[in-house]
Amino acid sequence: MIIPHSRILPRAMLGSNLLPLVIAVNVYLASLAILGGLALVSATGQWSAELDQLVTVQVPPEAGVGREAVVKSVLGVLRDHPAVAQARPLDAAEMEALLRPWLGQSAVIRELPLPQLIDVAMRPEGDLDSLRKRLEAEFPGVEIDDHRLWRDQMQDISLAARLICWSLVSMISLAAVAVIIFATRATLESQNELVALLHLIGAKNSFVAGEFQKHFLGIGIIGVLIGLVPVGLTIASVLYLTGNDPAPWMGRLSLGLFDYLLALTPPLTAALITMLTARFTVLRALADLD
Repeated sequence: MIIPHSRILPRAMLGSNLLPLVIAVNVYLASLAILGGLALVSATGQWSAELDQLVTVQVPPEAGVGREAVVKSVLGVLRDHPAVAQARPLDAAEMEALLRPWLGQSAVIRELPLPQLIDVAMRPEGDLDSLRKRLEAEFPGVEIDDHRLWRDQMQDISLAARLICWSLVSMISLAAVAVIIFATRATLESQNELVALLHLIGAKNSFVAGEFQKHFLGIGIIGVLIGLVPVGLTIASVLYLTGNDPAPWMGRLSLGLFDYLLALTPPLTAALITMLTARFTVLRALADLD
C-alpha cells in the first residue's frame, strides 16, 4: 500500500513541541522591549513639549512690604499678555515643598527671604522675548526663567536614554531572531531521515519544502499566540497598577495605533522567520541528497 506524502509529514513531525515555547518567550521579550521604548519616547517627548511652554517669573524679596502689590501687578500684566495662557502664584506650602529636598523639614524655610514664584504657561506660539522685555521695563528686578539650561541638559539625558533603549530593543530583537532560527534548524535536524525518505520515494523538492514550510508556519503562529497572551496581561497589569501614569514627573503615557502595530512586528517576524528557516533548511538538505 502506498502512503500519501501528505500523511507521512504530520505523523513524523511531532518532535517540535518545544519550539512554540521558544518562539513565545522571544516574542514576549521583543514586544515588551519595543513597547517600553515607544513609551519612553512618548513620555519624554510629551514632557519636553510641556516644559517648552512653562516659564517661572520671580519677584525678588527686596520688594519688601510692597511685594504683594508688585506681585498683583505682575499677575495682571501676565494674564493680559497675548503670549500667556495661564499664570498662577505659588503659595507658601508649595514653596516649602520645593525646598524640602535640600533643606529638609525645617521651620527655617519660612524665615528665609524667598522670592515669590509665579508659574506661567505660555501659548504654543507665544512670544517669550516680548514678555520678557515688558516685564523688565515695567518691573525692574523681576526675573523670568525659561529653564533653558536645565531643559537642554535634560533633553541630552533624554536623547541618551532613547539611544540606550533602542540599542537594547535592537539587541533583544536580534537575539530573538537568532534563537528562533537556531531552534527551528535544531528541530529540523531530527527530521533528516524523513526528508531522505520523502526524497527516496520520489516526492518533489518543492512539495517537501512546502509541507515543512506550512507545518512550521503553524508552529510559529501557535508560538506567537502563546507569547501575545502574557504581553497583553503585562500591559494590562502595568496600566491598572499605575493608572497609566508610571512616571508622574514625565506625564501620562500615550501610545497610538501605529505604536501598537509596531509592537506586532516581533510576532509577525517570528512566524515568518520560522517558516522561511524551515523551507530553506529542507531545500538545502534535499540539495545535498541530489
